[in-house]
Amino acid sequence: MQTPSVENVFASAWNLLTRNWVIIVPGVVVGIVVGIVTGLLTWSSPQTYGAPTGVGYQLAAGSAGVVRGLIISLIALAGYIITQCYTAGMAGAAWQRGTTTLSDGARALGEDAGNVLGAALALFLCAIVAAILALPTLLLSILAFYLFTLYTIAAAVVGNRGGFAALRESVDIARHRFGTTLIIGILLAVLQAIGGAIAAVFAFAPLLGPIVSAVISQVVVAYAMLVIVGEYLVLRPGTPPPAAPPPAAT
Repeated sequence: MQTPSVENVFASAWNLLTRNWVIIVPGVVVGIVVGIVTGLLTWSSPQTYGAPTGVGYQLAAGSAGVVRGLIISLIALAGYIITQCYTAGMAGAAWQRGTTTLSDGARALGEDAGNVLGAALALFLCAIVAAILALPTLLLSILAFYLFTLYTIAAAVVGNRGGFAALRESVDIARHRFGTTLIIGILLAVLQAIGGAIAAVFAFAPLLGPIVSAVISQVVVAYAMLVIVGEYLVLRPGTPPPAAPPPAAT
């Protein structure tokens, strides 16, 4: 079977997205829920203006702030895991069958949440190293982090790899197919920048603006995930590339 080109995967990914808009639903819903909960926790924090200034009160307030920050971080992490599992799981199903449902995402969440958590930890540690080396390497460490970790979530969910094993597979794929990965990374970065700019414009609109902005952002995220999963299925060794999705029924 002939390996699809980068252009074919990008076109097929868009075809899959236009026939499976449900892929954007988990990210939008999770984003709204996490935003509301985080906002409520932040809003409920005690105000310092006019508050008692005793040492005991300040220590208690500081401890409460640490606990609140930890809770917000855990909620954000849970939202990240849910979104990544759902989006990658549904993207994998779409490439396999040409269609997907929320049940595919739920199945991925049940089976691969631990993999994504491990992958998130591995990515976090690598991001710290890349940030430390950013100035000495003239930001090349940031570029390397972006490119060599591009397939990590796809490997964790679609490839069912453990956290660090998923990162290792992503590095191996990017190393052996660096030219292809570089093209994919650049194109995705440009698309995400354009999508982010459009979403930012709508974010300032009254009433429905933030919702429209969230939908646009998730469309970009879902399309990027479809591209990454499609390229992962093409580039990972030992497996045949995915077939083009079947034409829409008429």
